[in-house]
Amino acid sequence: METKLQNNYSSWWPKAIIGTFVFFALFIGNMVRQAMKSDVDLVSKDYYKQEIAYQQHINQVTATQKISDQIFINQADAAEQLSLVFPSQYAGQKVTGQVHFFRPSDAKLDFEMPLNLNSDQQQHIHTNVMVKGLWRVQLNWNVAGTEYFIQKDITLR
Repeated sequence: METKLQNNYSSWWPKAIIGTFVFFALFIGNMVRQAMKSDVDLVSKDYYKQEIAYQQHINQVTATQKISDQIFINQADAAEQLSLVFPSQYAGQKVTGQVHFFRPSDAKLDFEMPLNLNSDQQQHIHTNVMVKGLWRVQLNWNVAGTEYFIQKDITLR
């Protein structure tokens, strides 16, 4: 009488394959969850309105390129201020406009302020309350019915 012992050995391959699929599904699920939580601030809320007004923007840039003396946007890190310097040719003329601070990484930090030049044709803006990093300064101004536009990227440290 011979008894055969059954071997209780099972292969680890099925468990490894199932484990790999479970790990892959968890990984993909986590990636989808992170993608759904992230903010996308690449497009403004009034995108279509801005697209329609784009020809006006092209006209502003063209008019800006035609002026002889350019506007300077100077950054002074030590003084924590940004200076908008207009040429003396605008002295005595009414200059109106807006300064828009655009933060590419976070649209919640964007803000605008009116252009308010002093007697030296300059405006000084304190940057100590602004978050450090990349900012895009967009300046729209109007002199004698002609609109102009200039843009400069600055990095606050």
